[in-house]
Amino acid sequence: MLALADLADLADLKGVRSCMNKKMNTEINKVINRVKAAQVKFEELLKNQDWVEEVRTYAERQRKEVQSLLTSDVSMVRKFIERERKELEKFQNQIPGEVEKLRGFVKAQKKELEKLLGRVRKTATQGTKTKRPKSRKPGKKAASTKKSAGT
Repeated sequence: MLALADLADLADLKGVRSCMNKKMNTEINKVINRVKAAQVKFEELLKNQDWVEEVRTYAERQRKEVQSLLTSDVSMVRKFIERERKELEKFQNQIPGEVEKLRGFVKAQKKELEKLLGRVRKTATQGTKTKRPKSRKPGKKAASTKKSAGT
């Protein structure tokens, strides 16, 4: 049978075990509390990821809307440029004809001015052929018929 000393040792062992169990329980509880805190933080992060997904879907909708606006604007700009290109081509085709008209007008004006210049020269040469009264020689004064005021 067990001796009294053995019983005392057993009692001490039971006390040590219970003390160790208590320390282990507190350590285990600390670890469990840490795990629970980490789990709470993880769940909060998962919940906060919902807003990221909302932002992603909102951004996707905005991208589609902007893309549709740009597509319609690009097609409008393309149509405008095509219209302007056609008008410019018309003007380019008209330019040579307009230049010819302008050359013809300038030639007609040149001929008209040459005719006028010829007439002016002709009348100028005819005017020099007519006799003009001879001018007096310089230095001689005509005798005045008026009496001077002092005599």
